[in-house]
Amino acid sequence: MDANQIDHLFDEIAEIYDSGDLMEAERRCHNLCNAYPTYAPAVGLMGVILCQTGRGEIGVQFIEKATELAPDEATFFNNLGTGYTGLEQLEEALSAFGRAIELAPNNAQAHNNIGAVLRPLGRLNEACLHYAKAVELTPKSGHIWANYANVLMDLDRVKEADAAAQNAVNLSPNYAVARNNLGTVRQRRGQYSEAEDHFGRALDLNDDYADAHANIAEVLKDTGRIKDALPHYERARELAPAEAAMGSNHLLALCSVDGLNPTEIAAAHAAWGGAHARAPQITHAKAPQVMRVNRRLRVGYVSPDFRRHSVAYFLEPLFEHHDRAAVEVFAYSNMPTAGDAVTQRLKGLADHWRDVFALDDRTFCDQVRADQIDILMDLAGHTRGNRLTAFAHRPAPVQMSYLGYPATTGLDAVDFRLTDAWADPPGMTEAFHCEALLRLDGGFLCYRPDDDAPNVATLPAHRGNGITFGSFNNLAKVNATVIQTWAAILDTVPGSRLILKAKALCDDATAARLTESFAAHGINPTRIECLSWIVDGSPLAAYHRVDIALDTFPYNGTTTTCEAQWMGVPTVTLAGDWHAARVGVSLMTKLGLDDWIAPNRNAYIKLAAEKADKLDALADIRSGLRNRMADQGLTDGARFVKNLEAAYQEAWDN
Repeated sequence: MDANQIDHLFDEIAEIYDSGDLMEAERRCHNLCNAYPTYAPAVGLMGVILCQTGRGEIGVQFIEKATELAPDEATFFNNLGTGYTGLEQLEEALSAFGRAIELAPNNAQAHNNIGAVLRPLGRLNEACLHYAKAVELTPKSGHIWANYANVLMDLDRVKEADAAAQNAVNLSPNYAVARNNLGTVRQRRGQYSEAEDHFGRALDLNDDYADAHANIAEVLKDTGRIKDALPHYERARELAPAEAAMGSNHLLALCSVDGLNPTEIAAAHAAWGGAHARAPQITHAKAPQVMRVNRRLRVGYVSPDFRRHSVAYFLEPLFEHHDRAAVEVFAYSNMPTAGDAVTQRLKGLADHWRDVFALDDRTFCDQVRADQIDILMDLAGHTRGNRLTAFAHRPAPVQMSYLGYPATTGLDAVDFRLTDAWADPPGMTEAFHCEALLRLDGGFLCYRPDDDAPNVATLPAHRGNGITFGSFNNLAKVNATVIQTWAAILDTVPGSRLILKAKALCDDATAARLTESFAAHGINPTRIECLSWIVDGSPLAAYHRVDIALDTFPYNGTTTTCEAQWMGVPTVTLAGDWHAARVGVSLMTKLGLDDWIAPNRNAYIKLAAEKADKLDALADIRSGLRNRMADQGLTDGARFVKNLEAAYQEAWDN
């Protein structure tokens, strides 16, 4: 058979492959390879078919052979990179795609593919350049525009991401991924109704699309429809059981569900731990005598939030006040970008900084072990960007969870959870944790006020406009029972008003839905004011208009409560029966404001009304709250860290 005949035979096989009949294509290709083992196109196609049918290791061997037979053929190197990607051999994939681009600089697919590898490695700027080149070469490809939109979002280039995502939808309106990506951008921009619509359209196109279910759940949660969100979280978990993040999203949502027993929440967390903590455990022998004599205690803090984020307000005092003669601070940053001014401050306060976003769990753990970390601290729990699956490998002898999450991790590999006796009274909440509870004396929080916080204003009610209540918590925490309770307070206090501030309230439909919920309880919409982003000046200036803050339940505020106190606005809180529902108890008790804690819902309504009736007392508290926060140690980093380090030493010794 001459060369032309071989080429013709291969073309027939290629047509069969393109039709989707992989079995027949493989049969014929196998025969051709046996007859002509040096015919590179058949060898290469055989490799591609094997990769696509779950036999990636053998498939890659075939494609490697094809590159040896035709070392100047860019297509083979592009296919080789795809094969390596399927085997999660990313460095090898980068090399193969790079060679494809060297041979064919205008190969759009190779640029797209190398971008897809660079992105999860955290090399976002490089990925962006390749995606930009790909869309330049193939401007009519909705798929590539969708990929480009994703990396632009990672880089916080939101306006450009919006344009790219819209291009993807315009070019491929029936491509579910494009719809999903546009929804993600619109959600980031605060256009929640549009985001919900696009996620819904993505699901219309593909109801088995896990990411779209997870994303529409997030929108529903963020706009105060937590119970509507739960079926989508559950569906996302069903469709992608191996993806730990899907389960984490669901667990975080459960913390806001009214009426859910904490035992059920704890069981869900333990189930997640059982499903995603199958890594082999590594036993570390502790040697405290060596640690004390030869070196400082090495503490590693792991977080995706080393930036302007609520966690940073409580983390910065730790970094600043650790006794460097006794403790060496390692920061493991799981952020995709370089961060902001807060990031730079934290970098300056840490002894060692590690960017770990691009590291897989194995490599992350290798880094922790190489750093000889004694205590590894999770600061995220089940919030976005956590590294709990790495903690499951136990890379450090002592592992803890703290600050960023109000419940157990669900991991037996996490030894301790930092708390206090107010948020977790002895004998009350131990059963809800996989971890042992390590209670800090004097409270588990230390708050660093915002440098831009304005001065405390005079009591608004003294200006003759009646009492104004306020809550600046995110709407996920504002469940139906909370709304009913706040409506009862407004009904009890004639002429009172309620100011709500949350990011999602920039969406008109969300704001309208919220005011309608109050109207259903007899509250005139004119008594409800919805605020979203404050562009000019400090967001805290909105507290100048609030007399009394109302805490959410069962998921209390943390940063919002501290901010309210700093602005002179005391908070009415409801004492629950597990940690998330008792943070307000911890904060108000520490401040000596026990009389602002209600034991049940009816008492909460009565307490808010009673406090609203004592304007002079409110004015006195308002003027002295900042000093009270300092005097009681809530802003005293040095005092707090001394207690924290004592707890670290106790954990290490035991």
